[in-house]
Amino acid sequence: MKNISCWRLTKYLAASLIACHIPALAAADKSVTEQEIILAVTVNDRKLTDATLIVRTAADGIIVPVQLLNEARLRLPDVAAISSHQQSYYPLAALPGVRAEIEASTQTLNIHAAPGAFTDSAFNLGEHQPLLLQAAETGAFLNYDVNYAKGQGQGQNQTNLSGLAELGVFSGGGIYTSRFVGQDLTGQRSLFRLDSQYTRDFPLQQATLVVGDSISGGSALSRQVYFGGLQWRTKFSTIPGYQAIPLPAFSGTAAAPSVVDIYVDNILRLKQPVDTGPFTINNLPVYAGQGNVQMVVHDVLGRQQVYTQGYITSAQLLRQGSKDVSYEVGALRDNFGSKDSDYGRVFSSATVRYGVSNSSTVEGHGEIMRGRESLAVGGAVAVGDIGLLSGGVAASNSERGNDTQQYLQFDRQGSIYALTLRAQTAGPRFWQLGLPDDIPAPAQQIQAQANVSLGERTNAAIGYLSQVNRGQDNVRAINAGLNFNLRQNGSISIGLLKSLTQDRQLSANLVWVMPLEHQSFLQVVASGQQGSKYFSTEYQQTAPQEGGWGYRARKALFDNGGEDIGANYIGTTGEYMLNANRVDGQNNLQLEARGGIALLGGHVRATRWLDQSFAMVEVPVEQPIDIYANNIKVGQTDKYGVGFVPRLVPYESNTVALDDAGLPLSMTLDLAHKSVTPGYRTGSLLKFSAQQNRSATLVLVDEDNKSLATGTRVYVNRDTTAQEVALRGQVFIPEIDYPAEVVVRDGGSGIRCRFQIETPPQAAVMPVLGPYVCAQEMK
Repeated sequence: MKNISCWRLTKYLAASLIACHIPALAAADKSVTEQEIILAVTVNDRKLTDATLIVRTAADGIIVPVQLLNEARLRLPDVAAISSHQQSYYPLAALPGVRAEIEASTQTLNIHAAPGAFTDSAFNLGEHQPLLLQAAETGAFLNYDVNYAKGQGQGQNQTNLSGLAELGVFSGGGIYTSRFVGQDLTGQRSLFRLDSQYTRDFPLQQATLVVGDSISGGSALSRQVYFGGLQWRTKFSTIPGYQAIPLPAFSGTAAAPSVVDIYVDNILRLKQPVDTGPFTINNLPVYAGQGNVQMVVHDVLGRQQVYTQGYITSAQLLRQGSKDVSYEVGALRDNFGSKDSDYGRVFSSATVRYGVSNSSTVEGHGEIMRGRESLAVGGAVAVGDIGLLSGGVAASNSERGNDTQQYLQFDRQGSIYALTLRAQTAGPRFWQLGLPDDIPAPAQQIQAQANVSLGERTNAAIGYLSQVNRGQDNVRAINAGLNFNLRQNGSISIGLLKSLTQDRQLSANLVWVMPLEHQSFLQVVASGQQGSKYFSTEYQQTAPQEGGWGYRARKALFDNGGEDIGANYIGTTGEYMLNANRVDGQNNLQLEARGGIALLGGHVRATRWLDQSFAMVEVPVEQPIDIYANNIKVGQTDKYGVGFVPRLVPYESNTVALDDAGLPLSMTLDLAHKSVTPGYRTGSLLKFSAQQNRSATLVLVDEDNKSLATGTRVYVNRDTTAQEVALRGQVFIPEIDYPAEVVVRDGGSGIRCRFQIETPPQAAVMPVLGPYVCAQEMK
């Protein structure tokens, strides 16, 4: 056979030649064992290629290259490939559900395939990869929250000054923070360190390292504790949009090219085009809890297929193959919040959760302390469309002895009703971190909670709690509630709580929240129990987050009756609050200031409390320039050309841009959007360029004072880029330095004229210079 490795470069010529010889090929002698034909290819009447080498053999019929089958998404047959022309070929007759024919008049191979003959198309929604982080600058910030309170009544005056401060230092290697608390600073001085920690995130591993004070990882089998030491834990948020919980997938088959509509609880959430054959849509965007997903497939012939399936999503489940870990070693933090650096016994712990499948997750937890250790295992599994069943057992060994703790829980979170049932028991000698030495674990805990939708605007709830303690009073209570959605009139919530222990006390409350216009609302609260009652009415105007005033006024009657007024202001440099009230004959005044100070790139700026990433903007202009972050105006540059950009989302791409509306025409500003992907609570320095506008318009005429021809090329100061003459002999020069040498070339390669422009007599913005006579140079 001929070597036609370059047939693709001449496919149209070859197709034309084949058209001339098709009759001869059709009449060829039957002894010929192979025929090489270049044909167009269609699959189910859709053109796939314009020219492809097809081989027809006496033994196998029509054979086609494997690349063609892959492009058509046809399943490869379970037969050995045929080597031809340095690639693999397969006979079409070996493909189940596929038939083919050659249409000689159009030189086309028509392939007809059933839906099952195609490979599965997978659409992975919400798949995210870690973004390349912006190199963090070295900087610092200081957050503060200062409170002053004064009370007068019954012949006594009381004052109290307290505050919280947080110092942070960051660089490309991570962030160090330390918090300090001051209590009653006007009286006995009490200033101490609350906590200190160094944190570094590892986005590729979706993990974070903490050195210093932290909180141990939480799970259904353990209690969280404050400690000082080392911690390595999973942090899924380092990949933006990543969903650790499993999301449902939907599979179907399209008989023709189609569009798939996905409805979640009867709400259209997605439209997805699909090709012929089986398909799978992964990670459907659903709400937390349980519900139904409906898929409607519309093909090009107007036919519809409808599929319905239920789903369960829960934070107790992990997507298949995902792992959530937390490892700690350090010393327990005692008297946290009231004493400085009070560390206790040394311990280590580990928590590992693993998604076995999208419907089942296993969990293990271990703790060890000198003379004490515990080990726990558990898991959660989705039981069809019914609900989520979880449970676990823990065993411990300590100076008290050996004992166990176990629990079992069932959850159903549907749109019509929700139900939670939990039972837990523990032996008297059971030990785990976070359990006080003098208080044994509760012997038994039983909890039940049910919520039912009674219509579009009414919901009911009822719950029961029983806890049998050791050495303390037992707890048994029942609660019930109703919620009414009054639409434009707000909502009313009614709650009842009945104690089933010795006092058997009953308490009731009613809350009516009525939304008003402009972020304001009116709230009415009434509550009562044996021996006490309370009623209040409050009006509140919420301060807008972009900045502005907010205020409130409240009147209370009966127990704790009095008046309460307050105002707060949110600005670019912080938040400030003033509250005054009179309760039971005592007058109280409270002042609060809350904000932050950022240091970056040699600039210091006052701002709001910094709990997210931020950026400093440098623009070499004195005029105020509006700054936009993620299409929202966040501030202006000052007279030094420095601006502050707050609330950048870590690990996500944030766009920062400038608006030159207030800039004089004599200036040109860099208006390109800058993208920044910051780390956790770090700062970025963004520099924008600006320069004086050095453009000008030249007017050129010939010897007869007529405008030069449109399209004539003009060069200034030996610039290789030509500017062309437009109407009326005008040519715009983007940048011009004086004195300027101007060269005008005619339609050929010759020079028509040249001249020099001295500095204009007076400064002007984008001046119009000329007319200049461009006389034809003598050759």
